[in-house]
Amino acid sequence: MRTLKLATVIGLIGIGVAIGYFSAQSNVSAASDGLTAQDYADIQQLYWRYNHGADFSDGDLFVSAFTDDVVFRAGSLELNGKGEMMAWRAERDAGGTGDSGRRHWNSSYRVTPSSEGAEGRVYWLLVDVSSGTPNHIGSGYYDDVYVKTSDGWRIKRRILSSDAG
Repeated sequence: MRTLKLATVIGLIGIGVAIGYFSAQSNVSAASDGLTAQDYADIQQLYWRYNHGADFSDGDLFVSAFTDDVVFRAGSLELNGKGEMMAWRAERDAGGTGDSGRRHWNSSYRVTPSSEGAEGRVYWLLVDVSSGTPNHIGSGYYDDVYVKTSDGWRIKRRILSSDAG
């Protein structure tokens, strides 16, 4: 009876060690993609900078999501660098400040490691809330390239695609 208990305890310890070992191996392979959970969180935070900057007419906040040498494309529009983006935002905001009455929403974040840092595709939806009844303005997706700078993760290239219709 004593031998059976000892064998059972040793067996359970062995199972525990095996589970721990294989669990650690899967965590190592998950972390080996080059991006940490913090990297994913920091990249996702770029979207609130962009959205709040646009929605509340804050050009500085808007461009803070991008690198100095950003390339931004939306249809026939192409902007190169933060200076061009800032001028474009100033023109779009027409000197206004504060709440623009628009809301950007993002979802379905797909971020993957790349040789530059990371790449992503994210859905966007734009709604006008100025009348009190939300009205759909547009939707689409961003194809982004992210790089880690001395200021943290930033968007180096954004191609904004709109859904037809």
